[in-house]
Amino acid sequence: MILRPFDPWRSSLCTCPAKLSLNPYTGCVHGCLYCYASSYIRRFSDCRPKDEIDRISYEIARLHGDELISLSSSSDPYPPMERELGITRSCISLIKRKGLRLQIVTKSDILLRDVDLLSEMRATVSITITSLRLDSRLEPGAPSGSLRLRAIRRLTYSGVPVAVRIDPIIPGINDSEIDALVERAADAGASYIISSTYKARQDSWRRMSFAFPEVMQRLRPMYFEQGERIGGYRYLPSEIRHAILSRVREACHEHGIGFGSCREGFGSDASCDGSHLTEARRRRILR
Repeated sequence: MILRPFDPWRSSLCTCPAKLSLNPYTGCVHGCLYCYASSYIRRFSDCRPKDEIDRISYEIARLHGDELISLSSSSDPYPPMERELGITRSCISLIKRKGLRLQIVTKSDILLRDVDLLSEMRATVSITITSLRLDSRLEPGAPSGSLRLRAIRRLTYSGVPVAVRIDPIIPGINDSEIDALVERAADAGASYIISSTYKARQDSWRRMSFAFPEVMQRLRPMYFEQGERIGGYRYLPSEIRHAILSRVREACHEHGIGFGSCREGFGSDASCDGSHLTEARRRRILR
């Protein structure tokens, strides 16, 4: 199956609503140092179209009509090759025709090409902005944070609700940007912020340690001695995580936007993933 029930890696802290995950591509070119998917997808940096993607029209046709599709959970649906291939756009067109709810998760401004479709759907977009100061180091193959802010403005101008994922927050690296990131996201028109702290796996820890050796050396005892292991990940101690997320929530409320947390056991104002914004879009279309 191309459409699969979203699997939160058996995390006891996941509070995502039921949804179907659609990944038109396997692998990703963004090269994010903190990436978790590279630990379980072979040749992850070698982005390629999903082999069985031609079955997607058949699978979508079998749905009932009110399912939520997340595009996508492990590989960005807008790699550079999407400009020529248009696989993601074809998937969106099929989802639109069926009247399904759609959540897009991306770091790419290529999605602006598809505003014409998204503005007529029950759709929401989550754009990750982890840093505006260190974006080129943390996410060397992804579009700059400024381009992502421009995409948020264009989407909200077109009536597409946007959530911003400030995710992950890594103490000593981007936690000093929390207030500025929330402010910039709110100014660009985002209506929701989703946040979480860095959850370490062996390969991502190695990449982060190579790029930020002094910071990661300071963090090591917090993760591997004082922290805890949950669902295959190393977490910061809960009091540190929750103190960081409290700062994000307070900044969100100061700017009049909602807050959600992802796999943290911390709580959210609405959904943990921003998918409730598809319902807001439904009401707007009905009016």
